[in-house]
Amino acid sequence: TLDNEVHSQYHQYFTYTTANSSGGLAINYHESLRYIPRSTVQTWKERDYLIVFGIPSIDIDERRRRRYLQRTTCWQYPGVARRANNFTGDMLVLYVLARHPSQGYNYSESLLKEVAEYHDIITLNINEGVSNFPKMVGGLGYYSLEAQMGLSQKTYIWFEMAVGLFSKVNYFSKGDDDMFLYVPQFLADLKVLPKRCLYWGMISGPRSPAHIYFAIGACYTLSRDVAETFLSYEPTRRLLSLPYSHTRQSEYRSLNVDCEDTMVARALHEVKSQCLVFVNESFCRFHDLHYNSYKRRASNSSVLLHHLKEKEYYTLMKMFSSRTAETAKTYKNIDGRIIFDC
Repeated sequence: TLDNEVHSQYHQYFTYTTANSSGGLAINYHESLRYIPRSTVQTWKERDYLIVFGIPSIDIDERRRRRYLQRTTCWQYPGVARRANNFTGDMLVLYVLARHPSQGYNYSESLLKEVAEYHDIITLNINEGVSNFPKMVGGLGYYSLEAQMGLSQKTYIWFEMAVGLFSKVNYFSKGDDDMFLYVPQFLADLKVLPKRCLYWGMISGPRSPAHIYFAIGACYTLSRDVAETFLSYEPTRRLLSLPYSHTRQSEYRSLNVDCEDTMVARALHEVKSQCLVFVNESFCRFHDLHYNSYKRRASNSSVLLHHLKEKEYYTLMKMFSSRTAETAKTYKNIDGRIIFDC
């Protein structure tokens, strides 16, 4: 059966134990995919996806609305695999959730209905961290350290699960639910990038304490070998496997696990892999719509746009509807870094 096949092939992953404020909990195939029909998982495994995209999200109405907006806009582009097209395409998009305190640390009835409709939500057997700080959806703000650690856990588990479950896939991404991706250009560009050593995104830094450069968490892509290198760094795995405690704050920050995007870069830095090709995106292509130093107006050069207001998903779909079939942008190789032209 599929259960036996997957559990046997990835025994180490599916018995991997992580933890949070409620204690250690095993993460396994049955838990993470328990609301996805077996036939759907079998279809995923049979497809030859170029990339699988993971988006950590939250089981609350505001975030549910964001998932709906992405599904009805940018995930409608050709090339995106979804239930409506029997998961056929170059890019599969999955949402990654944990149990939220507002739902009593159970998955809500609304979430279960959502999974039944779309078959695209991974439901981890871990709890979201409690946040006492406001973070506006589609805007700026800060999570509590406990909530940040929860996001780092979800991101780590996403990459480990994706690498194990999708054995034929060469690229893995992490994104946000308040972003818009112009998929035709993204896929055209991905197809001309290296198949190995790839680390692609908006590169920022240096970030203390190791003065590392990292791809901003709105959207970054790793080739399979780079994802495996990230996952091989044992101190990160060990720290994320411990129950959350405010007494470990200095340890969290010492390894940058308090920010999921920096966590990935820090692990790659510590492993000291010689196989790393940065694709450093220009702000004309990957940018924010409203905030930060990479704020830009949407244009026909835009590929990734971050911090959208709700009405802007449909505005961008309409704006980009006149763009023609995309071919890969030309790029330069500057000091070992690839930079696409605008």
